[in-house]
Amino acid sequence: MLKSENLSSEIAISLLFVLMWHAIIFIFCKTLSNDFFNYDKYIYKQKYWEDNGFFYSKRLKIKVWKDLLPQYISRNGFSKKSLDSLSIEYLDMFILETCRGEWAHRGCMLIPLLLLSLNRSVVGLVLGALIVLVNLPYICIQRYNRIRFLKVRERILRQSKQKNEHLIGIVKRVDVANLH
Repeated sequence: MLKSENLSSEIAISLLFVLMWHAIIFIFCKTLSNDFFNYDKYIYKQKYWEDNGFFYSKRLKIKVWKDLLPQYISRNGFSKKSLDSLSIEYLDMFILETCRGEWAHRGCMLIPLLLLSLNRSVVGLVLGALIVLVNLPYICIQRYNRIRFLKVRERILRQSKQKNEHLIGIVKRVDVANLH
């Protein structure tokens, strides 16, 4: 389709497609329910090759470069550069946002398929490769952060359960002591 256009027109029209596609993904990302981004869904679950996050930290050295990339903060959103709370509710929101971010960046990586079918192979390949190279690091960051925050969440829940069991034991001992 665009193959008959001159090179600069082909690139301009392709970039317009990319911008429109990103806008569509953004709108879907903002309008889909939070249930859609449930971290228990297969797409968001940790995979064996991620090795509990070590793939990202040891192989990709993610700690070195992840904070250098810009982040999107919605009007009512929060910065994901640091934790402001260790409450389960806050961690759940953070985890949800990692799923939402991963979904958005995955969605943005679908446009190269269209570009490859519409453009000359060189233009489609170059633009497609750039789109993948821009989005892939963000997917890695989302997955890495989610693995870490799920570990923190689990640890907090486990400690809370142990604390509650300890308090219940104390209350039972006090009740037994008061009976005598």
